[in-house]
Amino acid sequence: MVGDGPIKRVRLPIALVVATLLVACASTGSGDGRGVGNVLTYDDLVATNETNLYMAIQSLRPRWLRARGQTSAVGATVVTVFVDGSPRGEASDLMGMPLIDIVDITYLSASEATFRFGTIAGSGGSIEINTRH
Repeated sequence: MVGDGPIKRVRLPIALVVATLLVACASTGSGDGRGVGNVLTYDDLVATNETNLYMAIQSLRPRWLRARGQTSAVGATVVTVFVDGSPRGEASDLMGMPLIDIVDITYLSASEATFRFGTIAGSGGSIEINTRH
């Protein structure tokens, strides 16, 4: 075909630029060596020298402990906690949880938590904890 030559020559440079941008965006992390933005590992938690999970999260990701979303007529939204897939209360309950058994913890937005755990997750976001048990 008559117009194929110049179009093919333009496609390759554009494809290289797009591929370079995708790789560059994918490789950016938190930059602080403390895990991905919504995941904290056991090593991250222990490095805080805190004695309980609440204080370790407060040191590393304090926003995880504050509920997001609208306050309903029933009451304020809270961050719900799930341990190994089971509901375990709210963020303040983390004060009694030692770090020793934690593998990792993940913060889930309200929509992510509802998708994963259903309406029991509430509307304030959730903290999912995976333990060694």
